[in-house]
Amino acid sequence: MRFWLVLLLLAGLAPRASAGTTTAFASNDPGVRATAMGGAYTGLGGDPGALYWNPATLFFQSHRSIEASYSDLYGLGLAKRTFFTYGSKHVIEEVHYEDDQVVVRQNRTSGMAYALGLESLFLDVDENGYSELSLGGGIAWGYGDRFAIGLALRGLFASSDIEDVSGTGYNLGLGVAWKASSRDRIGVDVPHLFSRMIWKFDSTERLPIDASVGWSRRMFNNVTVSADLEIREGTSGLYRAAAGGEWWVFPDRLAVRGGFRHVTGGVENIDKPTFGAAMRLSRLRFDYAYRFEPDALGDTHRLGLAVDF
Repeated sequence: MRFWLVLLLLAGLAPRASAGTTTAFASNDPGVRATAMGGAYTGLGGDPGALYWNPATLFFQSHRSIEASYSDLYGLGLAKRTFFTYGSKHVIEEVHYEDDQVVVRQNRTSGMAYALGLESLFLDVDENGYSELSLGGGIAWGYGDRFAIGLALRGLFASSDIEDVSGTGYNLGLGVAWKASSRDRIGVDVPHLFSRMIWKFDSTERLPIDASVGWSRRMFNNVTVSADLEIREGTSGLYRAAAGGEWWVFPDRLAVRGGFRHVTGGVENIDKPTFGAAMRLSRLRFDYAYRFEPDALGDTHRLGLAVDF
């Protein structure tokens, strides 16, 4: 009984499914930095985690990096979620002639970018297990250094100790991003443009279609703010509104983050704040996020580690 209760609570955080759609593989705010900023990440990105929010913003990466995160969802000790992502930006070597000499410079703003990601969810209650595994990647092309288009393709794999509750599928998402100024960025993302989930119990479903628009602005050299709006199939009106901020109190050393999110259509309407922090040591960055959850559940703590190289 506890297994079904937890599974229903997890699925209930997504909007009520329309006919032919599934509540499996709900996004649940991927990434520690994104979680701490309230999920306002569609127009921000610029790191490997953008694979799950807006693949077009992968274009704004400036180096290679690996990110890993772990969370015990809702503090229940029953549902564990992990993310592993790798991102890179193609560096273009440009030849210039200066004072009758050949000079080769590295252009890190115009090259193609990509990311690979592995996402997992493990639910274990009363000797009943359920797991979801998502494996895929994303790629972003730039037109100049201001506009980008991105695609994200993932394979979906679900399994369970319960007979026939398993299946496989795919998901294709599309995003665009525009660097409106040296400080402002705007993004639009449709994460489930085409999807299919084929279950062993002779059922074929798809993920609900949704669309997000986001904006971010670097207010100062060490302060960034962002905001998101999202509509989703199966809900009427606005499904999600989020806002967040990041302040590097000690530049490149210590940051504090915060956000607020409003979500409708699930177990209950959610109006909850989020908090987080980051500490950088040379090429390492340690991330933490705290997310308030619906009253029926406990709160979620997320831990992350990133390596730049």
